Amino acid sequence: MPRARDLLAVLVVPERCLHCRAPAARAGALLCDGCRRALPWLGVGGCARCGLPGPCPPGRCPARGAAFRAAWAPLAYEGPARSLALAGKERAARRVASWFAAAMTARAPARVTGSVQAVVPVPADPVRGRRRGEDHARLLAVAVAAALDVPCLPVLARPRAAVAQHHQSRAGRRRVPRPVLVAPPPDRVLLVDDVHTTGATLRAAAAVLHDGGARRVTALTALRTLR
Repeated sequence: MPRARDLLAVLVVPERCLHCRAPAARAGALLCDGCRRALPWLGVGGCARCGLPGPCPPGRCPARGAAFRAAWAPLAYEGPARSLALAGKERAARRVASWFAAAMTARAPARVTGSVQAVVPVPADPVRGRRRGEDHARLLAVAVAAALDVPCLPVLARPRAAVAQHHQSRAGRRRVPRPVLVAPPPDRVLLVDDVHTTGATLRAAAAVLHDGGARRVTALTALRTLR
C-alpha cells in the first residue's frame, strides 16, 4: 500500500517526464507528449535473427552461430527510450517494467513469442542486484510472462562480474561470464532482458539453456542498440 508521504508527493509535486523533466502527459505517465511522440519505435521487418531494423548482409549477421533462433526489440536504445531504461534501473523500476512489457508483447512478431512455454529472465549480477534493490530484468520478465500467460522461470544464475558490463568495451562485453543453470528449462523458451547491445549476454544465456535441454530459444528485449 502506498505510504502517506508518497501520496502527498503525487498531489503536491507534478509528475515529470523521465526524459526531459517537463510535466508528464497525465497522471501516471512516464513521458510528456513530445517525448512520447519521439520514441524510436522499430518495426518487425528487420533481420529476423539479430533484431536489427535492416537486413544483415549474407554471413555478416551479429547473431550468426547464436543459440537463440530469433531476437527482437520494439524500441531503439536512443532518446526517450534510453532514458526510460536508465530510470527503470535506478528508480521507477516497476512502472517502467510494466510499460516496456506492454510494448514488447503488443508488437512482438510470432517468430519470437509464438508457442513459447515459459519466459526466462537473463540473470543480473548478484552484487549490482542487491545494491539496486530490484532485479530489473526479472521484473520485466515477470510482466512479459503475465502478458503472454506463461510462467516466468528464473532457471539461470550469474556469477559475479569483475567489472560492471556497462563500464566495459564492446570487446569486453563479448567475454561476459556464462550463467549457470539452476533448474531444467522447458523445450521452448523466451529469453528476456532489457537491452540487446552486442548480444553477448543473450548468446551466453541461450547457449546454457540449449545445453540444458531447451530445444528452441528466442530472445525478446525492450531495446536494441543500432550500432
